[in-house]
Amino acid sequence: MALGTAAGPPTELRLPEIFGLVGARGLEFSAKARGLEGQRVRVAGYMVRRDESAAGAFLLAPVPVQIDDEEYGLADDLPAATILVEAPALAGKPIPYTSRRLALTGVLRLGPRQEPDGRTSFVRLVLDELPSDFTLP
Repeated sequence: MALGTAAGPPTELRLPEIFGLVGARGLEFSAKARGLEGQRVRVAGYMVRRDESAAGAFLLAPVPVQIDDEEYGLADDLPAATILVEAPALAGKPIPYTSRRLALTGVLRLGPRQEPDGRTSFVRLVLDELPSDFTLP
């Protein structure tokens, strides 16, 4: 299912490769991630299981994770390499949870951005396609 217009073959990016060293201001983006900002990448990981699905977006982590939004919000339970995955064509539609490992392709976006749920995202993958076997309601 095509969701965007980005062209060209994607570059493989592992979630742990996004951040480099911990600097004076905390985690810093790796040279590889900075070089891929705005480019098509292919990233694999696990959808974070949450109490409620965000419309048109979900969190992707390098390992299976479940968080309790009501009790703890997005507190320290998430690995640092967790990213926000956006599906623009699915804006306003909940994306159902899947426990299987996902391989996703889209454009990498870096830098802080305030999200509608009040959290700040630092890494986003804007999907241009979903895996063909990814089922939606």
